[in-house]
Formats: sequence, structure tokens, C-alpha cells
Amino acid sequence: MSRIQIATRREFLSHGLGLVGIGAAVPSFLIQTALAGPQAQSGEPILVVLQLSGGHDGLSAVVPYGNDDYARNRKQTRIKADQVLKIDDEIGLHPNLSGWKDLLDAGSFAVVQGVGYPNANRSHFKSMDIWHLADNSERPSARYGWIGRYCDHAFEGDPDPEVVMSVGGGESPRAVQGRKHGGIDFRGAERYRYMVGDQDAQLGSLYRTLNESALKEKPTKKNENLDFIAQATVNANASSDQIRTLVKRTANAGYPPTGLGTSLRTVASLISGGLKTRVYYVFQGGFDTHRDQRARHDQLMADLNGSVTAFQRDLAQQGHAERVVTMAFSEFGRRVQENASQGTDHGKAGPMFLFGPSVKAGVHGQLPSLAANDLDRGDLKHNVDFRSVYATLLEKWMGTESQPILGEKFPLVDCIG
Repeated sequence: MSRIQIATRREFLSHGLGLVGIGAAVPSFLIQTALAGPQAQSGEPILVVLQLSGGHDGLSAVVPYGNDDYARNRKQTRIKADQVLKIDDEIGLHPNLSGWKDLLDAGSFAVVQGVGYPNANRSHFKSMDIWHLADNSERPSARYGWIGRYCDHAFEGDPDPEVVMSVGGGESPRAVQGRKHGGIDFRGAERYRYMVGDQDAQLGSLYRTLNESALKEKPTKKNENLDFIAQATVNANASSDQIRTLVKRTANAGYPPTGLGTSLRTVASLISGGLKTRVYYVFQGGFDTHRDQRARHDQLMADLNGSVTAFQRDLAQQGHAERVVTMAFSEFGRRVQENASQGTDHGKAGPMFLFGPSVKAGVHGQLPSLAANDLDRGDLKHNVDFRSVYATLLEKWMGTESQPILGEKFPLVDCIG
């Protein structure tokens, strides 16, 4: 082995060991966790971000069943008073959100009403960019996502911090992309594999040599760098196998066989394995309900209910529930008045949802007025800037300053215990 020439650990790691997941090279993530030995439970708080893509109709999830303007504007799509899961005399949850109602009663679910931003945009792409960047200016000064900026700020000077991982949604969302630290795209454990031999013949030969002989030789002072490389190679290979094993863990939490259910089960499995990931990002699509909204939205609510409730149950069974807060958002709400196709069109303000024993359960903020004279060209006006929720999560949950990340100081929402 002494004939193999490698100058330093840094040079070797810069080659990446060739361990990749589809969409992103991830050697430092696996090497870091593997070299630490058995993966320890870090105890650090974890944030799970659930993106509801398409523009969610919050009025059909947190239903103002006692509001006459709601009944007047939603003759075909409304949910009637005898169907809702009542929270109080004015609002209740969609009938398919029974698990969420149980979480609310148990102190593990919070709603933040009337969330949006000034001069709201009804374009899916523009508005999602605004939420990802946390910047609603005409020419955003932010180049990187708010979670990516969190990583850059919280782990400044650390070349290999705890990672952010997006699960099940394809390419990493802009929200997690930072100047120094970006997200890992996790599209399935079986897609993690060594590709050194395919990428670089010399590194492939090195990998095979190390893999065959590293376990036979004892560390030596003479070949300290080589010993490090050998151990990294073997451990990273084991870590890749360990991730596949973790994701195949049998969960007895009752996840639905859906994309979201699978993604959240994966997240719970990775948390159970002691990974140091601080932010997970998952997706549910289908909320652009311009036509036949009631049937489609009912299905979405059933999936959301089953997936999130199973996730919370799974975390509790593992003993990790206190460490995890899940935040759900959509790029905008829907218009108050339904359209002629028994659907609703792009609107503005809507609710955000928070889950976990560490949230302050209940309804925070006020439902914006549905009266015609109080609407913004037919849309709900926001009462809470979404960046106030971000700031609250950054400061009260993740334990970092929000102003350097969000660019200004936003008032906090009293939704984290």
C-alpha cells in the first residue's frame, strides 16, 4: 500500500470518495457520520419542513364554518358545520383531519392563521421563490435560500456541518441552497452507491485496493494519511449500507402507502439512526385545485392526516418527538369565492401548520375578514408575515439569531413552547 501516493486527507476528501446520491455528491456526510463510530443521538433540535405545493386552500382545512361570508362564497365547495371537527364556535378542521384534531387535543398541533406577505404574488414560481428566499422585493438581494443561509450562519467556519436533506422531492429546493452549505437530495436508499470506478479509473483502483487491504493492516505513524483514507473508505461503505438498513426499518406507526407517507417514514428512520441532520425537507403536491376541488382536496387531507399523524406517532415510539418540530406551508392560499368549475383560483394569505410536543398548541393569529370590503381584490389579507414564523423557528427552536439570516428583525409568533 505504501506505493499509493496521496498527499493529504483534504486532497483525498476533495475527490469525494465517489460516494453519491442521485442529484448530489454526499461523501462528507457519510464519512463524517461513519468516522464518528456508532452514530450517537445528538439531542439537537430538528426541523422538518413540509412544502404543500400548488397553493393550498386553507379555508377548506381550517374551516370558518360559522362565517356567513364563507357560506355565501362557497356554495359548492364549502364544508358544512355538521361535517367539521370543531375547534370553537367559529372554526373547525376538515373532517379528514381527525388525527390532527387528536394532536391538537394532546397539545402537539398549532395553526398560525392569516400568513402571507406584502404585495403578494399569485404566480406559483414567483411566490414559491419568495417563500424559499424569504425575500419579497422586486429584485431580491438574497441569492440563497433561508435554510441554506441558516446553515451558512449557524455553522460558519465549519467546512462540514450537519447537513440539510430533502427527501422524496427530486432536486433540492432553493430554500436549502446556501453559499457554503447545500442540501442533499435523498431519493431512495438504494440509489446511494459507490461510483468511483465509473468516474475515475485511478480512484477506482485506489478504492478497490483500500477496500481489500484496509482491514488487514494496523494503523502506522508512517502512513497516517493513508490509514485515514483506508478507514474512511471502509467506514463510508458501511455507512452507506447502514442508511439502506435504516430506511428499510419496519415502522409500526401506520403510514399510508403514499409519497408523503414514504418520505416521512424515511425521515423518521434517519432520525432513529442518529444522523446529525438538523433540517429535513419533504413535499406534497396537488394543491392547485382549480376544478372539482372538494373531491381532490378531501384526498389530500386524508393523506396529510395519515402521514403526519403516523410520523408523530413514530417519533413518539422512538423517543424523539420532543426533538422534532414539523412546519407546513404553501406558496399561497386560494381566493375566497369559488369559481365556475367547482374549484378555487390562486389567492394570497393562508394558514401555516406546526406539529410536535414542543409547539404551543392552539390557533395563533386571527382569521382575516372574509367580508367583501375587507378583501384584497377578492383575496384574504395577511395578518402575519411568514418570515415571523421563520424567525420564531430560527430563534426559539433552532437557537440562532434570525436577523442575519432574514435580513431584518421580524416580530416573533408565540407558537413554540
